[in-house]
Amino acid sequence: MKGSKDRIRTSHVGALPPTDDWHDKAASLANADAAALAPYALAMVKKQLDCGIDCIGDGEFWNKRGFAHYIEHFEGVTVRPLKPGEAGSMREDTREREVFPRLYRDMDDARTLFCVPGERPMGGRLQRRLVISSALKYRGLGNIKREIEAFKLAISQAGKPVDEAFICALAPGWLDHFIYNEFYKTDEEYVFALGEAMREEYKAIVDAGFVLQIDDPGVATSWDMMKPALSMADYQKYATRRADALNAALKGLPEDRIRYHFCWGSWHGAHVHDIPLGDIIDIVLRSEEHTSELQSHSFISYAVFCLK
Repeated sequence: MKGSKDRIRTSHVGALPPTDDWHDKAASLANADAAALAPYALAMVKKQLDCGIDCIGDGEFWNKRGFAHYIEHFEGVTVRPLKPGEAGSMREDTREREVFPRLYRDMDDARTLFCVPGERPMGGRLQRRLVISSALKYRGLGNIKREIEAFKLAISQAGKPVDEAFICALAPGWLDHFIYNEFYKTDEEYVFALGEAMREEYKAIVDAGFVLQIDDPGVATSWDMMKPALSMADYQKYATRRADALNAALKGLPEDRIRYHFCWGSWHGAHVHDIPLGDIIDIVLRSEEHTSELQSHSFISYAVFCLK
């Protein structure tokens, strides 16, 4: 990560709103090559450069990490229907939902996360669950290579110099909110397997010359998603295990090319069970052992407003 002694450098946390015509073409472009995707990434690059953003991203909107993404990425991951009482992800079954059942029921019915006028409907509650059913292995770098190539093409076509650029990848402590363990004997084996499977993706981003942003909202948001609630001591053990799995996955990669992002969730619902920063800051700093920058929504979200 570049620094500055005479001004504050700007960046943002990753996801940006797509161009107006993206939604009509998203399905047909789902498996398109980098050349077909580059124009959409280029629109995001130009917006950021026009705003004066120093370290830009590709916007993420065109490469969402969903069911198909991880089935294609990993061996050992399968999809099955939900069993009675199950949710498709940890974020769909929280203690805040129990405190505010009507609010979240209405949000689910409206298929919204942000409750803003003009927001396009989200996918709704999941009816299936991603599970690890055999030994987890990284299947190949096809998707991340496509993202890297499309972003590089967009940067080359921007017409302005790009000072620095980043690509996001998920931490094992956030992947476990969507990919459930039905194979490994212990939680430690499970999260370390997730980290090891992601290591190739982390390395590919760094090797391509980009800053790797590790997205790890789970270090904070998992607290509300534990039902029944854990003691603080047990939760800290749970989160520390995930920090250690991330550090193992990042070991040997250049620290000055990696930054770490965490937050308390980006949905606009009630937040009454947010864990205090003081209870997790040591774990956050432990997660940052192999990174050079720490960021949270509350510190840098202001930079996104000019991109809307």
